[in-house]
Amino acid sequence: MTLISHVGGRLPLHSSGVGKVLLAHAGPGLQDQVIAQGLTAHTPRTITDQVRLRHALDECRRTGVAMVREEMTLGTDSMATRVIDADGHVVAALSVIVSTGSVGLRTVRPAAIARGLAGSRRLGWTPAVGIRHTNGAHA
Repeated sequence: MTLISHVGGRLPLHSSGVGKVLLAHAGPGLQDQVIAQGLTAHTPRTITDQVRLRHALDECRRTGVAMVREEMTLGTDSMATRVIDADGHVVAALSVIVSTGSVGLRTVRPAAIARGLAGSRRLGWTPAVGIRHTNGAHA
């Protein structure tokens, strides 16, 4: 599997799993800015339609995960989840990357979510705190 990502690297927010998690929780201002800059297609599967992207970001906020299927690199899929600080803000994300068709993303989802929750708890987050969105909403 050939990857263009690496630890500490930078990828577009709209087409990577970690990027989508961070963008989903960043608030409408950054989302509007990213969309206004244009949603570059890295592969034929990259979401370049703003309505579809906003739907994916809404789903990510609701579920806490982003599923990316060959949007950055053909032949690779990823599932990313959020890491939340003690105040309920999403401060990071982590992902699992697999070869397309090798493992279903739904199979790795529970382990990835558990790892994200473990990281969140190490930062002092508890379910009672909830998740604070940058627009002031609290879930």
